[in-house]
Amino acid sequence: MVMSEEGKGSEDQQQPRKRLKFRCYKPADETLQDRQIAPASSLSVDSEVNRIVEESKVAGSADIDLNALAPRKENWDLKRDVEKKLAKLEKRTKRSMAEMIREKLKSENSLSAD
Repeated sequence: MVMSEEGKGSEDQQQPRKRLKFRCYKPADETLQDRQIAPASSLSVDSEVNRIVEESKVAGSADIDLNALAPRKENWDLKRDVEKKLAKLEKRTKRSMAEMIREKLKSENSLSAD
């Protein structure tokens, strides 16, 4: 679709032009100085941090279990849930291995007795 030069001019007049705002840039040109936005002020958290530190000192240094504070691995709950089942399987495995060894010894004894 080809537009004539006249069509382009009328569209520009309808839409207002965006005004530049300088947040992180300090323009060197004096005419652009009025478009500069004042830098955002950061909140001072020093007083809040100091207050929390003082409160923790007043509360005392109670014995804290460091293991409870340490992050756990992602699968700790799975291991906990499966631990009982694995204990049962371990017992069964040992029992069956002992039974197999007994059977092997019996078969060897019966062959040597023959």
